[in-house]
Amino acid sequence: MVNSGTIKRRRTAADTLHISNLPAGFIVDVSAYLPKPSRAILAVAFTTSSSSSLWQTDYEVMHRLSPISKAIVSAQQWYILDFEDVEKELANKLTDDDISAVLKSINAQDVLKRLKLCGCINIEGIGLHPLQGSIVLEQIDLSLVGKYDNPYPAPESKISQEVVAPILNSIVSSEGCSLKCIQFPYKWLGRTNHLRDFRRRYNELFSGRNMICSKCNAEIQGISSWILGNHNRKICYDCLAPLCGDCSLDNLNDGFCLHCCITCDKTYCTDCVKSTRCNCNDCLDTKCKGCGDMEECDECGVASCENCLNTCGGCNRTRCVDCVSYHRCEERGCFNGNCEDCYDGKEYDVKYCEQCELAHCNGCKIGHVKKYGVEGGCSACVMEIVPLLLQQQVKLTKENEELAKDNQELRDKVESMSLS
Repeated sequence: MVNSGTIKRRRTAADTLHISNLPAGFIVDVSAYLPKPSRAILAVAFTTSSSSSLWQTDYEVMHRLSPISKAIVSAQQWYILDFEDVEKELANKLTDDDISAVLKSINAQDVLKRLKLCGCINIEGIGLHPLQGSIVLEQIDLSLVGKYDNPYPAPESKISQEVVAPILNSIVSSEGCSLKCIQFPYKWLGRTNHLRDFRRRYNELFSGRNMICSKCNAEIQGISSWILGNHNRKICYDCLAPLCGDCSLDNLNDGFCLHCCITCDKTYCTDCVKSTRCNCNDCLDTKCKGCGDMEECDECGVASCENCLNTCGGCNRTRCVDCVSYHRCEERGCFNGNCEDCYDGKEYDVKYCEQCELAHCNGCKIGHVKKYGVEGGCSACVMEIVPLLLQQQVKLTKENEELAKDNQELRDKVESMSLS
């Protein structure tokens, strides 16, 4: 007979605690701490069915969302969706099904104004189908790199020009299209066969828009192509402000204008990067602060790019070429260098020779003499290193004498040990 006190009720599925059993308000509050793409992914995870189809209509998806999913989506405004806000490891794993489900869940076709697909290297592009025919989308960044990431070399990705082109064509062909700024993947550069129709329609769209310059308020005319290379060069990446050809070429110190960062290759207006722009006095390359590898000269304090600053191996000071002359060895594979003030004839100091018009360190000059002989090189360079050669000879002679003395002491010790 079974003891009734030991009988346990079998656990059913209804007894299993699940996250969906939590109050919707609690889950919505928690989701508020997540980046927007993660919130949308969470909403998709709470859908009534785990399966998703790329070809389900937005209406079907919106009515298939669970109450919790709808609560998460309705608690936010979905004007911007930037996947740089999520962990790179997560973005790398997202598929076209994931992107499609996210876009459908937030009704992206009607509300999404900016889409940036940073890190989504696993998509071909069919997941962008919910954006087909959108008239509210203003910006789409397909480059797959972050805002301040160097796009070279282009990341390995599956994104297909052939797949994406029809979706872009449907957007730019829609009456009332709002698209202003686009960034293509860098691997598409020079291979734009499938984008020819889109580029034509895009340029026609801008030509018929009566665009107004954000600086001079004049109507922008005479620009045959709004896309150069892989993106718009006349539109600010941040605020989407347009500039006419004359204003965009104005001097950077003359007020509001556009400039292209040479590192991330994005165009910004001075209103968006006014406090972060650095301009190198030497090469005049312009970089935004996010890409800034600019450094101040220890002498004058002016910011310059790394290639235009030199750190002396002698005094260890970093200065620009305007403040002090630097000499770097011109021998291939040699990286020795020093400022003019620190030259004192040491072996690895570099000095410019007016006779051969070359700058070499003394070590490389000695190597030339050993390789080609005294007659095979510049006589001025040879004379420059004669004192150094004499110093080396004296040094070697002294070292040999000390070694000989040490050897003799060792011999004496060995002999005394053997005699004992």
